[in-house]
Amino acid sequence: MIHAWNRAQWTRLHARPAGLPSAILLAGPVGVGKRAFAQAVAIALLCSNRSQTGEACGECRSCRLFTAASHPDYRLLEPATAETGDAATEGTATKSRIIAVDRIRDLIDFVSMSPHSSSSKIIVIQPADRLHPSAANALLKMLEEPSASTRFVLVTDRAQQLLPTIRSRCYRIDFSLPDPQVARTWLNERGIEQPDIALAQAGFAPLAAEQLSDQTYWQKRRSVNDMLGTPSLKASELIRALAAEGLPTFWAFLYRWCYDLAAAGAAGQIRYNPDYTKSLSRIAVKLNQQHLQQFMKELIVVAQSLEHPLNARLVSERLAIGYTRAVATQEP
Repeated sequence: MIHAWNRAQWTRLHARPAGLPSAILLAGPVGVGKRAFAQAVAIALLCSNRSQTGEACGECRSCRLFTAASHPDYRLLEPATAETGDAATEGTATKSRIIAVDRIRDLIDFVSMSPHSSSSKIIVIQPADRLHPSAANALLKMLEEPSASTRFVLVTDRAQQLLPTIRSRCYRIDFSLPDPQVARTWLNERGIEQPDIALAQAGFAPLAAEQLSDQTYWQKRRSVNDMLGTPSLKASELIRALAAEGLPTFWAFLYRWCYDLAAAGAAGQIRYNPDYTKSLSRIAVKLNQQHLQQFMKELIVVAQSLEHPLNARLVSERLAIGYTRAVATQEP
């Protein structure tokens, strides 16, 4: 599927006089349709009856095989799903943080063989910034000596995390946030309630906003934001309130709230929580922005270990205490 706001990127890709490159890098923020674009590129390259605009017909044998996730000339590499740790105890799967080198080595035979039923073989890697360093080096060797019949599509939200040598061997297509009105219309068509607030919460990325349709999310957000906006909030009260939220969820709400506090203090603007403008402005006008910035640096450090914290409760308590101290320190 090619979203309307990504049509220009599709046209640019298929307008290349030299044809499609052997390696394509799709880079841009989360939630703008890069993964859907990568799938559209893959199915189109495998399709035997593409349209004049380069899109798959959706009806030929290759398209049917692709839709059924059984095309022999297609591989999708993502961080492996594993039953580990607390998630295994709860009966849920967790995503590994990396794409291991074995996953790349497993592609050697696939790359060396001729296509089974199409003119090309397609490998999509997403997110490519999750490649283990050894995996990245193994991939680099493949990109340096490309097979004539194999094309790679790399998808990333953090292109700067990729090896420069990998980036240099890819034809890069950048994606950006669509116009807010276009995103709002798209969300309205999908029956998303309060699309303006959903877009703000998702950093104006429409696909990310669509995923916030779960009422549980909005209930948690209201609970945390109401607490954060409480005058003279005590750390102990916040610690009790966040116990049921989980560290990643609490961190996300807290970071957006603090970002808005900083923005309100500096420019009087609210990005993520426009429906809490009154509470944010009331706090921002009094707090010491320097102390808030120091606390936000701590939030960024915590973000690096959110998926596997050594002690989630201890980190949550530290953040709760840090926030209450930051907002309690007023400007002289």
